[in-house]
Amino acid sequence: MPAPLITRAALKAAITTRELNPDHPVFPTEFWTHPVVARAVARLDTTTLIRQARTLTPITQEQLAHLTGLTQATISRIEHGRTQLRDLDRIHTLLTGLGAPHPPSLKGTDPLDGYTVRAVIAENEGGHLVVLHAPTQSITQALAHTPEPAATPLPPPPTHPVWPPPR
Repeated sequence: MPAPLITRAALKAAITTRELNPDHPVFPTEFWTHPVVARAVARLDTTTLIRQARTLTPITQEQLAHLTGLTQATISRIEHGRTQLRDLDRIHTLLTGLGAPHPPSLKGTDPLDGYTVRAVIAENEGGHLVVLHAPTQSITQALAHTPEPAATPLPPPPTHPVWPPPR
């Protein structure tokens, strides 16, 4: 097993410093540039990210929970693949809590780069699935956290009396 990227004492000091200064990194640069970690961040793969954090550093589940605002039990379930974070706000909170670099610095690590998103399926307040049409954007832009959702109006309803129109 390779040596950890940071010692327990240095990790504990980094966590304490981060409490006083939210911009202070918890993990060394080598952690975020590790190919598996960079890919996990680009794909918002929290399971792989937590597994790599626990493999490459001596961080505990309790320390991860403290940094991210999640419970230790949730960290354990994510690490063991029994649950996944699906809410982008919670994923963003986890990434921010761990001090992940912003997605633009990871451009090119995601094989979905270059594809575009034209619509998103979402659930409205009434529990119904709706299609939200969005301006064409890259996958990275679509998954980037924004405080306010961006959407464009739905296209007008079909004008033909029978839909789909006969051929």
